[in-house]
Amino acid sequence: MRSIATVALVVACGGADAGGHWGGTVETLPGGAVRVTNPSRGLWEDGRPWRLVPALVLGEEDGPAATVFGAISGLEVDAAGRIYVLDRQANELRIFTPDGAHVRSVGRAGDGPGEYRNANGLRWLTPDTLVVVDQRANRYTILDAEGEYVRTVPRGLGFYGWVLFGGVNAGRLYERTTLGPEGEEQLALLGTVLHERVGRLATDRVPAGGVGVPAEPVRDTVLLPAVTGPLYEAFSVQTSRGGMGMPVPFAAGPVFHLDGRGGIRHGHGSAFRILHTSLAGDTIAEILLAAEPTPVTSAELAEWEAGKFVEQFKQMGGRLDLDRIPKSKPFFDGLYVDPDRYLWVSVPAGAMEVAFRIFDPDGRYLGWLRASGLKGDAYVPMVVRGGRLYLVGRDELDVQRVYVFQIER
Repeated sequence: MRSIATVALVVACGGADAGGHWGGTVETLPGGAVRVTNPSRGLWEDGRPWRLVPALVLGEEDGPAATVFGAISGLEVDAAGRIYVLDRQANELRIFTPDGAHVRSVGRAGDGPGEYRNANGLRWLTPDTLVVVDQRANRYTILDAEGEYVRTVPRGLGFYGWVLFGGVNAGRLYERTTLGPEGEEQLALLGTVLHERVGRLATDRVPAGGVGVPAEPVRDTVLLPAVTGPLYEAFSVQTSRGGMGMPVPFAAGPVFHLDGRGGIRHGHGSAFRILHTSLAGDTIAEILLAAEPTPVTSAELAEWEAGKFVEQFKQMGGRLDLDRIPKSKPFFDGLYVDPDRYLWVSVPAGAMEVAFRIFDPDGRYLGWLRASGLKGDAYVPMVVRGGRLYLVGRDELDVQRVYVFQIER
């Protein structure tokens, strides 16, 4: 049922002068890109111009089917504040009002129109058209904003995952994958044209004087910029009964975000350096922050070792080389550009905490936003819309929920 989040908020701000004094530098590089170098102290002072106010929590451990989530794989919000939650386990899209009342659920498991094998992604195609990604079934389902089925588009890509890594830009849905031979792989975005803009809704019907949707989807490939940083080979074990791989904990890696405006924000968590490039590969801007690494504590390492996956790995005969585990956490593990072009940089936090470093549209570092009482789910992208922050997370009982915060500036 609907409830106000029992989430404590702490906002940590830099001590820069509130009157606008900023200790960083801006320079134009030879190729025309802008480099913004930020000091460790942000523009926010103790006055705390931004606050996150808990507004709503969706999700229950036990209750009506619409509010019990098995595996959330997509989250979106429309201009009116309605919340769309895609559940991969139930193969349903659930729609809620801004105050959390359930409107309707659509979809089910199957291979027919409006049915899914493994619904694992949700994106707005136009302001009133949703696309549900079903990588397992190799197709996309187009819905209107009410959840009504419009049409199906074949996918034709040879890979699938638990959730969608990608986004929409100019009518194309891009999915991240790896191309090239082993040892020379390069990350890429494979884009599928799902529609040509026709009125307000992307359909396969041709209005008078309009342009119809191509019968066969058109695809393109965008090679993602190479992101340099340390590589961490996963722990692995192989037996006659099968094998198991387990990622190295606290390891930094490449992070990408397709901003929906023809740009890609990316970097490697081993250094606080974030690049803004075009889909064509041109560098537009570079943001640097003088941040100190956060050490991995002995308690955090012990908690990881006590986890069920480590126990399973050991039971299969796997051995852990603890010297391969980094001594410091990544500087960041997620990027998101909101509708006002503020950059939200997700950074590792405590066991039941989410944290962001916020940068203004010019790349100047503002300060921290933190919320405690939930464990963020990094696999489902956050949403900022209409002055609200929407996150998928888990409570202390590991129940998956949608957390909504009002952003007060």
